[in-house]
Amino acid sequence: MDRLQSGFTFQGSAKAALVILAFGLGLAACGSEEPSESRPITPSFETNKARAPIGSPIEITYRFEIGENSEPISQDYTVFVHFLDSHDALLFTDDHQPAEPTSSWTSGQTIEYKRTHFIPLYPYLGTANVEIGLYVPETGERLGMAGTDTGNMAYSVGQLELLDQKENIFLVYKEGWHQLETDPDNPNSGIEWQWTKKEAVCSFRNPKKESVLYLQADTNVAAFEEPLEVAIVVGDNEVARFTVEDRDPFLKKITIPASALGDDDWVDLRLVNSQSFIPADASIGADTRELGLRVYHLYVDSQSGT
Repeated sequence: MDRLQSGFTFQGSAKAALVILAFGLGLAACGSEEPSESRPITPSFETNKARAPIGSPIEITYRFEIGENSEPISQDYTVFVHFLDSHDALLFTDDHQPAEPTSSWTSGQTIEYKRTHFIPLYPYLGTANVEIGLYVPETGERLGMAGTDTGNMAYSVGQLELLDQKENIFLVYKEGWHQLETDPDNPNSGIEWQWTKKEAVCSFRNPKKESVLYLQADTNVAAFEEPLEVAIVVGDNEVARFTVEDRDPFLKKITIPASALGDDDWVDLRLVNSQSFIPADASIGADTRELGLRVYHLYVDSQSGT
């Protein structure tokens, strides 16, 4: 199976439109105008890139500086993060739980943590404005904070310029890959994956400089008699080896030295699993395919300073 793509999620504008619709419906939970509490907390947002192609990963640093003499927060809030186009229409989100529950935040403290986020393949290029706020999903209540309030207790924290996906390093998927899949119970979730067999191969145009491989995947660890070991091989060089400890999705960021890429214009990337399984044989379903890793994102990044 040979095909060209830049990742596993948000393939094409039609699917992206469905995802954005799902995001829009989800805003009902964090769109309430009901006032809740207010605290002197200043949110901020930084990325490792000021400009990034759609489909690519970005490293985001979130920071909440809590003012002196701030009263304790009475409940745990979820962070909402909205990326908006030039007309303030929602492009995508990075809603999440903060590194520490908000009910544990104290005056004078700074809460800082990092997250990796893959930019969806949405048909928009240009400046995305970023807003942050805190809300309770069950009620829609928001927490008032310090900073530039754009309305409804959403605070402007910065911008990100979205570039064309042709800036990405595209992967050509070769042998060892099953077809792209989505959750049949939630087809509009925007989550897609692709199972490997015991070994899977793809190729990419050689950037001929140090790069980073992003691999987000999981597997059914209960299907293996021994822990699954995965080797990452670029060309003839093994650049990483790790064990899959549990069933939760993991994200590996693997440095590929320029020396491992060699001098050829194209280079092969191999995911080599120590084992594979057939669900039907393992009494965990009727699937008769040979399976190794379930891959959500596979991305080669050579543009750390974009």
